[in-house]
Amino acid sequence: MPLFRTHRTLKENTADEDYALVKRLRSGDDFALNEIMQRYKERVCRLAWRYVGNEDAALDVTQETFTKLYFNIDKYDPAYKFSTWVFQIAVNLCRDHLRKNKNHARNVSFDILSEDSPGAWQRSGENIEAGFLSREQLALLRREVDLLPDTLKEAFILFAVEEKTQAECAEILHVSAKTVETRVYRARKILSEKLQLSFEG
Repeated sequence: MPLFRTHRTLKENTADEDYALVKRLRSGDDFALNEIMQRYKERVCRLAWRYVGNEDAALDVTQETFTKLYFNIDKYDPAYKFSTWVFQIAVNLCRDHLRKNKNHARNVSFDILSEDSPGAWQRSGENIEAGFLSREQLALLRREVDLLPDTLKEAFILFAVEEKTQAECAEILHVSAKTVETRVYRARKILSEKLQLSFEG
């Protein structure tokens, strides 16, 4: 089971296409926002859902991300990748949400970590016991990711799950690429040890 990677399903938008939309939005063409949302809403919502662990909250974060983008479009610096700026807004809003809702239970969604859809093991010819073990491991992984310190969790989600490069993660999180590498390494080490201890017993 691939615990630390996913498969990209969306083609990266080109910088020229993004900046053309930015220029239209800055010039007062509100329809450009609709196109930006079509390009990024699925990825932003997916990131928010994994981060805050609640579908309704993730939808709120997604809506607020594009609202904030709209009212702050003049602050975007074209020297940086537009998608990075979008994810910076989303991550900051996720952080704000978790600070405001510290006492709310979270259940981080990592279904995409499995190559098969939920329940696929039941339709396959694999050993049933092995199928249950995989489900149990995935449930444990969800819990343990949620227990990671926020700095490790967000680096892990962006790099190992969303498959951003170290450079992209560094820009989004406002840290160095080396810091991202260290945080992801620490997160993976903690998660691997927790899984190993749980299933050795």
